[in-house]
Amino acid sequence: MNLIPKLRVAALSIAVASAALVVVTEPFGDDGASTQVGTAGVALGDDTARAVERVAYRQDVERIGDVILVNGEPGEPITDDRIAAMWRLVDGIWPTHLRGELVQLSVVEEEPRGLVGVVHPSVTGGWILSLDFADLDDRALMEETIVHELSHVVTLGRDVFTFGEVDGCSGARIALGCAWADTVLADFANRFWPGDVAAADNVFVNDYAETGAHEDLSETFTAWVLGWPVQGAGIEAKIEMLGADPALARLAADLRARLST
Repeated sequence: MNLIPKLRVAALSIAVASAALVVVTEPFGDDGASTQVGTAGVALGDDTARAVERVAYRQDVERIGDVILVNGEPGEPITDDRIAAMWRLVDGIWPTHLRGELVQLSVVEEEPRGLVGVVHPSVTGGWILSLDFADLDDRALMEETIVHELSHVVTLGRDVFTFGEVDGCSGARIALGCAWADTVLADFANRFWPGDVAAADNVFVNDYAETGAHEDLSETFTAWVLGWPVQGAGIEAKIEMLGADPALARLAADLRARLST
């Protein structure tokens, strides 16, 4: 059943399937870490420096550069026009109340609709957002991608989710780790993905949503925020569940006020 336009399905599914979320166990070189602290950094108020983290991706990309963010703002002037253009996009969309979660913007370049975007847990706390400069001119795709990644930031944060193996997970165990009890991801997974396997009557907004509970949640959230023409009681039940969560409802309203497409 074609629930959203084919172009939009293809664009987002290809992008997100490549690297919607690079898990912390994804190897970086030979050291087994998914991020690696570099040598460049920005001085902070306590005379320490926060170093640039080099992110491991699932495909080869050209690294254009990184911006270290302090309280959600660039810690130093951005001198590269490509990075500055990407930052203007993020700055216009990323909600104020979540700015503290964003600690680094990494700009890379692959082919159009290849990487597009990915969020990555930082070793220092917060999240690294990587975006592909090759897709900057596709405003609709970039907005979809940022909405999707923001939903990961909210539902996979350290206060609601633990990556990796967790003994005695009292919420919901999914492929990435443990969603804590009484969180929106745990409730979503337990209802629609019992035992980390999609329920027999589960329906999805697109093919990529079928890859796991956290991606199903994020794709459904994106469809809800952007008003994709979805239909069916199963998807409506998912959207109703997401809308009942105060944090996601606030995020959705904030994003709709910021998006242009």
